[in-house]
Amino acid sequence: MPLFLHQMDDLAARGCQTPGCTHEAHAGGLYLNQRCHPGTGVRVQYADDAHPEPCAAVLVLHCQRCAADVCSIALSARPALVPACQHTRGLEVVYDEGTVTVTCRACHAPYATIGVAVHGPML
Repeated sequence: MPLFLHQMDDLAARGCQTPGCTHEAHAGGLYLNQRCHPGTGVRVQYADDAHPEPCAAVLVLHCQRCAADVCSIALSARPALVPACQHTRGLEVVYDEGTVTVTCRACHAPYATIGVAVHGPML
């Protein structure tokens, strides 16, 4: 089941949970990192359109190195995830104040900024 807005807000309130992070390299926002290979970045993709969740799309994050699941996030829209550069080092995904921003780890070129869905009743 993907994480919705209230769950992302709860995670962000706890602060950075990356082992060994000194928090000097980032300000604000919750960086969504994998525990298996910290620092390698993530891959993102949308879940199947037939997902049963009450949201427009589900963004799935995987480890760039081993493809292990990181998390899934319920989104309020489904914009195209068009690469803004040619780097292949993986992506950074940051949650901050209701939105998820996906950027290139190498040059920080933006891929997308998407609102996180509010959990509502299933229709």
